[in-house]
Amino acid sequence: MSDEQSIIIKRITKCPHCAHGGAWKVAFADFMTAAMAFFLMLWVLGGVNDEQMKAMAEFFRDPTVIEASPQVLMESQSAGQTTDSMIDMGGFMDAPKGKEGDEDGSGKAKEIEQMEMMKLLIEQKIAENPLTNELKSQLKIDVTPNGLQIQVLDDRKRPMFGSGVDLPKDYAAKLLEEVGKVLKVTQNRISIAGHTDSSGYTANAEYTNWELSADRANAARRLLLSGGVDSKKIAQVVGLSDTVPFDSENPYNPRNRRISIIVLNKEADERLRSLSEAPGLEDLSQNMARPNLANEHTGAH
Repeated sequence: MSDEQSIIIKRITKCPHCAHGGAWKVAFADFMTAAMAFFLMLWVLGGVNDEQMKAMAEFFRDPTVIEASPQVLMESQSAGQTTDSMIDMGGFMDAPKGKEGDEDGSGKAKEIEQMEMMKLLIEQKIAENPLTNELKSQLKIDVTPNGLQIQVLDDRKRPMFGSGVDLPKDYAAKLLEEVGKVLKVTQNRISIAGHTDSSGYTANAEYTNWELSADRANAARRLLLSGGVDSKKIAQVVGLSDTVPFDSENPYNPRNRRISIIVLNKEADERLRSLSEAPGLEDLSQNMARPNLANEHTGAH
């Protein structure tokens, strides 16, 4: 009689989800949160018109007037009243807020109207002179949330300044003087900023695009004063080097080399004053040593 052997078969039941545990739930929750935020953004932007989109873009683009808070007062298109919200929500969670003596927003509307009128006067003044009329394509004037912005842009064939120096060409000087003849009538303060492209000096140069942009802004200031602007109306003169390009896709575009002049509206001027009047700011500036700048200007634009 032969021995019979027993054959034992073991079957392992696999659980396809056991190895992953609950990790997929966390990933799915993250996805749903991102999707909700995305559609919320689309819903908000769907109620914003072109002017408000332009205002938001300008808010993040223009650092020459430092913001004290992340808000820009705008006209509410639907209610016809001013609001503290960056985005007009069509009255939803958008409580209108007026200022003392300007509850209906008429003061702000009047200021915008004056800015628009000044823009027309500058364009007319430039067109009257054959020399400056040829430069009108290099002059960009816009009414922005900070006020009236006048940008004098460079051109490859017709630069505003000599290469690497702050001496303006004759036609550029005439253009800035003509702008000054119009701006001399304004009671608003004026901010001036100089910009360069990304073409730099040598690595060990003491004179850089920072100094160059500041010197060109100061040259523009002198020409505005020559045109009749009161020196007390100059709020600030700053050099921003190549940090705020006009053409962000091409940092070497000649149009990045420019002078930006802003006739500050009341709100922008108040923000600037609140910064300059901060306690201890004067003491700090007095203790800072004045940099020793080199006299050689070579290699930059």
